[in-house]
Amino acid sequence: MSSSETTTTGPTTPRRARRGRIFDLAERVPQGDPFEDTDECRAYDRSVRTSMIIPMQHMMKLIGPDCGPEKDVLEIGCASGLLSLRLAAQHPDSVFTGLDTNDAFLEVARENTIFANLVSYGGDFSCDWARYTRLPYEDDSFDVVFSFCAINRWDKPERILPELARICRPGGNVLLYDLARDADEGMVSFVLQYAGGDSNAFMRSLRASYSSDEMRALLDELGLNHWSVSKEGINLVISSRDRDTGYSVGEPGIYDRIFD
Repeated sequence: MSSSETTTTGPTTPRRARRGRIFDLAERVPQGDPFEDTDECRAYDRSVRTSMIIPMQHMMKLIGPDCGPEKDVLEIGCASGLLSLRLAAQHPDSVFTGLDTNDAFLEVARENTIFANLVSYGGDFSCDWARYTRLPYEDDSFDVVFSFCAINRWDKPERILPELARICRPGGNVLLYDLARDADEGMVSFVLQYAGGDSNAFMRSLRASYSSDEMRALLDELGLNHWSVSKEGINLVISSRDRDTGYSVGEPGIYDRIFD
């Protein structure tokens, strides 16, 4: 019997043999911002310190070459500020700014900044509230504009992406990193094995994310057809400049001195 034929488990109970994709990810399901209070944001902050080590390290390697003396770096959707604080510690001559639309996340980001200053981490980071569709900056204000796993929380990416292009200086870089809804299902299953109690939140974020084809179509529609889109494992990497975004789990540097 072919895999596409119907089998039965009883005289009147049809069962179609499994085929196609395992997870229901065909259509994007926007989720908005799922974090409602400070305690939820603190819990998220504690979780990503371990669960997101590898993608954070990957993002730091991608952004690092664009940071340097007197560089202005902006993170859109900074959440608890953890990634910008780590980058600021590595690049003390750059100025880092984080924006978020969630006041609870900004409270946690400021708590993290205070602690970082207490231990003399050596970075320059501040954060504030802003509406992403109308950023409070003049054209060409930043050398680097980046976002880390925040696009799935954006309500109107078609209005946000042009704003990111507007405030980025000529020769600068916009670098966006998020989940890819068309990721290999083996990778999705692998992540779910270790997600534990966060598995439902992970799947909501994945369903709210874009596929590589959807992001490519959106960028083309916005006149940003020169931006690159690549899928790396379970992640989507969008860049205003062509670059090698690849990495593999276990690559030297992903684990080494991970909290530098």
